[in-house]
Amino acid sequence: MRGLPLVVVALAGSAAAQDPPPSVITEQRGGVYVAPPAEVDPVYTPAGPNAPPPAAAAEAALTLRLALDVPLRRGGKAGAGRGVQGSTTASSPTLQAQVRWQPLRDTWWFAQLTAYRYLRGDRQQPWHPDFSYAFGYDDWHPGSWSLFYANYTGTRWHPDAAAGEHRFNFPEGQWTLARRFALPARLEPALLVGDGDQANCSAGAHLMPRFARNEGGVGRRKKSVSLGCRYTRPQGWYAEAVVFAYPQGGQQQPWDPDFTYGFGYTGQRGLSVQYNNYSGNRFPGRARAPGEGRLRSGSLSVSWSTPW
Repeated sequence: MRGLPLVVVALAGSAAAQDPPPSVITEQRGGVYVAPPAEVDPVYTPAGPNAPPPAAAAEAALTLRLALDVPLRRGGKAGAGRGVQGSTTASSPTLQAQVRWQPLRDTWWFAQLTAYRYLRGDRQQPWHPDFSYAFGYDDWHPGSWSLFYANYTGTRWHPDAAAGEHRFNFPEGQWTLARRFALPARLEPALLVGDGDQANCSAGAHLMPRFARNEGGVGRRKKSVSLGCRYTRPQGWYAEAVVFAYPQGGQQQPWDPDFTYGFGYTGQRGLSVQYNNYSGNRFPGRARAPGEGRLRSGSLSVSWSTPW
């Protein structure tokens, strides 16, 4: 009897030694479980379609991104466009340098500027920008709201007034109000295929004060709404898609997409390889403009980002 407590303690210790550590999930969906990080530095997450990249880490006042973007279109076809607005995919390879500034520590206010260098300058169209810019409040955490302005129109460093060019094209930019949220837990077993996989989503409302009409003339207050999700794997692979709807269907132009999509790989040192398609994609049964809405309407890019 005196040895019984020791036996009980020994058995208990043996059982405890066999218990899995808290970080191991016993009911796995398949594959090897990799515990996800508590928070992913957004410097290492890819840019979302038709929207500025996620905000840089709160402790980084400046973030630098350098990229080479190569369109897949053959023969330098320009795609659809009119005036300073049109397809966001260039017909020339471009070198890009982007600086993102967060003036207030631990907040998500930002200002962003991206400069473009066209390696085939003769293929730059009036709607292809010399630079793009954005500013506002952009909190990338699920459960948060964002409000920002972005302009990817045909801006010019040295505008030719006789040709109708302007430096900023501010009225042609787009305002976005977005709500970010995580994939509902009840959908995770059906939609997440591996342990450690994540899916974050965003719903947005967009307003463009002034826009070009493909048939000529200028329209006012183009409105659209969007819903999109990004699926990420712990190893750095990702895929994302965004669908759009236009409350006033007549406002949608040939270069305005029904949906956009992208996929690629982002490493832990800020290196990223991506395919993105922001062209005038159309759902089945809807006509698309020449040069728009095909796999070759997208582009491949290699980029490197670092916080300062």
